[in-house]
Amino acid sequence: MFRELYEWIQDISIYLVLTAAVLYALPGAEYKKYIRFFTGMVLILMILTPVFRLLGMEDQVTNFYKSREYEEKISEIENATEYLYGIDTEESLKKAENILEEEINDSENYTDNTKEEKNSSVKVEEIQID
Repeated sequence: MFRELYEWIQDISIYLVLTAAVLYALPGAEYKKYIRFFTGMVLILMILTPVFRLLGMEDQVTNFYKSREYEEKISEIENATEYLYGIDTEESLKKAENILEEEINDSENYTDNTKEEKNSSVKVEEIQID
């Protein structure tokens, strides 16, 4: 019992020292509030860990997090799979080739127009300011 309490206090102490070191090492203050918020949430979870163990809820909390994360990853994979099946690769390649050819033609026309502009001269009459 006392060994577990000692380890719990030691974990919290180490976490607080590391958090202070990270906050001190940050050069700017714009991210400190976000880091303090996140580290505060983790500290709350660390403090409540013995309470979860006493109530037998530690496994439920970790399972809830893992199941939620697992569901999100599965939905991301399903969405990506549907997207990839919906793509016609030959048609996409043809479109990409057409776009590339248009860009090449546009760049050639641009260089031709700039050469013509350099060769042509503009005559300006005398400007008078009263």
